[in-house]
Amino acid sequence: MRTARLLAPLAALALVSCAAEPPLAATPADERSSAGLIEAGARWQVLYEAGEWEELRRLYADDAVLMTQGQPRIEGADAILAFLRRLSGSGADVGFRFEPEEALVEGDLGFVTAKCRMDIAFPGKEPSMVAGRSFLVYRWQDGMWKLWRDIDNLAPDAAPRDL
Repeated sequence: MRTARLLAPLAALALVSCAAEPPLAATPADERSSAGLIEAGARWQVLYEAGEWEELRRLYADDAVLMTQGQPRIEGADAILAFLRRLSGSGADVGFRFEPEEALVEGDLGFVTAKCRMDIAFPGKEPSMVAGRSFLVYRWQDGMWKLWRDIDNLAPDAAPRDL
């Protein structure tokens, strides 16, 4: 039972971490394009994996909201960062795999959907894996895409073999 209570928040954190996408070369001229959205996700992944929390915080709008599987709504960039830090703070090694499905820009908003997989390994324990889908809403602010809304869930068609 203790293991189930421990893994539920980890699965939720794994899904929110699906926010990053693989890097595409984005030039300054296309930062506000769909390629720029994908690049914003790639920056998120690099900063998360490096534990660069202050820089990662800059990628969030102050009024960002995280709605991830099995967790209450988390409001505000600082609260989201506190949630994200829990996994690395507990000594886990985390790896990501992503398959962007769509990136769309509409004015000052950008929308990204992606299949994702997160592998989590704690020292001395059997690794675990979570696969799902993310729907991200970015807002163009301060000359960059900032995460504004992040909705993550488990998805039967995002099985590990698909990623």
